[in-house]
Amino acid sequence: MANGPTFFDAQSAVRIANAVRKVEIGDRSEKPLEFDVVLPQQQRKTFRVATFTGAWSINSAKTVTFKYQTATPNTANVTNLFFPIVGTATSSVDCAIAKDGTAWFLIDVPLATATAVFVGVTATGVVVQSTVPQTVVSNVVIAATLNTANCSITVQRTQTTASITVVGTTTTGIQVVSTYTATFMRIGN
Repeated sequence: MANGPTFFDAQSAVRIANAVRKVEIGDRSEKPLEFDVVLPQQQRKTFRVATFTGAWSINSAKTVTFKYQTATPNTANVTNLFFPIVGTATSSVDCAIAKDGTAWFLIDVPLATATAVFVGVTATGVVVQSTVPQTVVSNVVIAATLNTANCSITVQRTQTTASITVVGTTTTGIQVVSTYTATFMRIGN
């Protein structure tokens, strides 16, 4: 809705009069003119792809650079409401941002995957004779810890090796029972 009266110059009045004449002499069974509603700027939603570097904690703002836009201004001040990004990315990381009213917000970052291996069965087999000492892994312990305070996963591996000389004996091995692939946020090195 307009705030106050609307004024037309002579050229505008002629264009309007010509349009009215054309409609008056035209086909009356045609569909009437329709006008789209244009929302004010503060009510429009905007989605953009951008880049950033470094850590980005929840409820903090960071300046990001729009991708595929070289003309300035090509940056925005964006607030992170959901993802505790604790990495120290030194190269640009892609992210998705959205504008709600006049404020920009982080809505997504790239995710990574990793596969865990689960062992549940051992098997015994015959080893061929060898007189050369061999280095073998005698024990491997893998542990993962989830830190819910900063949404990080720490994986630790402890490996023990031994030197053996095998002469016609039996040995015990392991068989992989299953694997599980998880998705997680990896920002930085």
